[in-house]
Amino acid sequence: MLLFAFILEAATRLIFAHSLDFSMEMWKYAVQLKRPSSDPEASFVHVPNRSEFLMGVTVSINSFGLRDREFSREKPAGTCRVLMLGDSTTLGWGVPVEQTVAKILERKLNPSSVSGCGRFEVLNGGVGNYGTVQEVAQYRNRDRFLKPDLVILEYFINDAEPVPRERTPGLLGRSYLLAFAASRYDALLRFSGARPAWKEYYASLYRADQPGLRAATRALDRLADMTRQDGLGLLVALLPDLHDIDTVYPFVREHDMVKDVLARKGVAAMDLIDSLRGHGPASSLWVTPQDPHPNGQANELIAGQMLPWILEYLVRAARTKTEVQ
Repeated sequence: MLLFAFILEAATRLIFAHSLDFSMEMWKYAVQLKRPSSDPEASFVHVPNRSEFLMGVTVSINSFGLRDREFSREKPAGTCRVLMLGDSTTLGWGVPVEQTVAKILERKLNPSSVSGCGRFEVLNGGVGNYGTVQEVAQYRNRDRFLKPDLVILEYFINDAEPVPRERTPGLLGRSYLLAFAASRYDALLRFSGARPAWKEYYASLYRADQPGLRAATRALDRLADMTRQDGLGLLVALLPDLHDIDTVYPFVREHDMVKDVLARKGVAAMDLIDSLRGHGPASSLWVTPQDPHPNGQANELIAGQMLPWILEYLVRAARTKTEVQ
């Protein structure tokens, strides 16, 4: 039996060494590029200076723990920094780093036409499987000290999930065979109805009695307060689930709930579904036919919608600064 298990483990590792299987690639990402955090609100963080081939692309984490190139901690003179917070959609799951929203925006913003901004840096603070509480904890613990001029949080429908408790995987936690079996067991439960389908699950996160929703709401309040104290702009961009964007979007109510929270704090909100609709089948914007993460084309559309708002905000901020001086 041990020999048979060893053979199956070796075969599974060979089969999934370079795959496009969403569940297995996400598991590899968690094992290879994440580690537990001492902050329970963050739960886990990226391992700095590590790289892994995942979902058909290389994912490289720099010395700050960001999927980005190396840059100086101190912001260079004449540089304007835009910081993007979010989950795997911001990270750029399944796309090369050049096709992430952050790097597309960076190319579109340079060369700069904004007074006081000789050049732009758009930093990718996305971490896969993060929710709003974790994203705000990351900003408080690290990203705030990078001195951005503008913060953009990409909000996804599952960002109201409770923060998971992360543990360092032991020997069994590194088994490809067990990871494969667990992913198929979960899929079987969802197919049979023993676990809720994705629509029902996402909607359930927004019931008033859900602790994850209350925690996410408090985190948005804290982010608004911190950025206001730092004199920064804050934009929350609501990214739709890409399954049903061209029909009746199933989470309009949930998006409106988030917008109401932001409106009470005076935070700008942008619904990204506006730029993603009407471009053929929704699946044409997916990373793979089985994985509805935004692909390079979707990220181009998202960046295109954000760009005018960013420029307008920075021009207005530069004008205000000049008037004060």
